[in-house]
Amino acid sequence: MRQLDRSLLAVVAQLLSLTNRHRGLPVAPERVGIIQPTAIGDTLIASGAVAAIAERYPTARVVVFHGANNAPAVGMIASRPESVLCDFSRPDRALRALRAARLDLTVDLTPWPNLTAILARLSAPCAVGFAPADGIRGKLFDLAIPHRGDRHELENLAAMARAFGATDNYSMQIRTKDCAMASELPLDRLVLCQLSAGGSRAAEKAWPVEYWATLCSRLIDAGYVPAFTGIANDQKAVDALCAQLGASAKATISLCGKIPLAELGDLMRQARAVVSVDTSVLHLAGAVDARVFGLHGPTRSQRWGARSTNGRGFDSPHPDAGYIIYGTETHPRAMEIMKALTPDIVLPAVCEAERPGRYVEPALV
Repeated sequence: MRQLDRSLLAVVAQLLSLTNRHRGLPVAPERVGIIQPTAIGDTLIASGAVAAIAERYPTARVVVFHGANNAPAVGMIASRPESVLCDFSRPDRALRALRAARLDLTVDLTPWPNLTAILARLSAPCAVGFAPADGIRGKLFDLAIPHRGDRHELENLAAMARAFGATDNYSMQIRTKDCAMASELPLDRLVLCQLSAGGSRAAEKAWPVEYWATLCSRLIDAGYVPAFTGIANDQKAVDALCAQLGASAKATISLCGKIPLAELGDLMRQARAVVSVDTSVLHLAGAVDARVFGLHGPTRSQRWGARSTNGRGFDSPHPDAGYIIYGTETHPRAMEIMKALTPDIVLPAVCEAERPGRYVEPALV
């Protein structure tokens, strides 16, 4: 799909841009469509923009067109938009779904794909979306919002929200649910650890398993309980880590596949801390203002880090760190970058809290 987007769809976007269209925002649209195809973290970050659109048009039917991956995040958006599952890998089907909604306004919240810009242009009389500095896609919109790679993605979404009249400081607007498992967990000792990232750059974003083993050993010695979050498939990475921990692994907890996303947000509020690579869990921790530590290599914390009053991002000192701006970039030395973010850089801050007392028997295994 990315190859198609950069080739054939780039030509289509170029042709559509020849007939510029600059209509103002509709005064009272009845139906507003929002395109957010994938990525849980991106959906959470964009939730404040969705709230701004809903506030601008309180009587409109606001519908988010999304993929299967980010459906749980769409369900957490505080403004409670309607949702339509779309197969964006089939542009013809996605366009039919958008047109079937008879939209008056389409807002594309993705920053770079030509596909979504084309779909927005063809699905409603008025289209709004992001315009990166080096792309043609901005010319497809009636209202194009500059998208900058030198600022945090929250600030880009804040610019989108301001286009719809938002004046308050931008923040993610999500709903969480009480975590049913929280009462069974040692919350005052609990350090949630997200080992695995999602998406096509997951391997590059991963922190070496031996580094996680060093961190978890130090946490266990200090009396904390490392608890591993993620989907069920992330258990493989947890098993590899536990193999390195040896007997100390019995003092850890695996929560992989056991806690729904909305409940995980509530658990993060109550836990002692969260340590995560750059993935959706990191942004969820920022949204609920958890005490969170982000591990960054291919990305920079200033661009994709958790924004939390209790948050801190650690950036790899590797000279090629931060090469990812949008998520599509590659680098020949990508797999070296997270190795430069050694445990001695991270451990002092994560383990700086007072010693809570050694914990031996975990509540869950």
